[in-house]
Amino acid sequence: LPGAFTPTCSSTHLPGYEKAYEEIKACGVDDVYCLSVNDAFVMRQWGLHQGLPEEKTSTANPLNPGNFQKVKLLPDGACLFTRGMG
Repeated sequence: LPGAFTPTCSSTHLPGYEKAYEEIKACGVDDVYCLSVNDAFVMRQWGLHQGLPEEKTSTANPLNPGNFQKVKLLPDGACLFTRGMG
């Protein structure tokens, strides 16, 4: 995504993925992630601001679930992944 809190990402992209989450999963997709060149703190606050339900517990990572129930937000604060993709 271009960026957390940007108008289009906040009004269309993330809400659209969240709304279509079950439909996307039904197509055989394991999970849905949104990656943006923002730090983890901004991504978390953006998810909370968007009203995404938090994942309070996780069997995969019980000590630090730290994300949201449906669409997961991934920070790329140093732009390493994004640059690596070309």
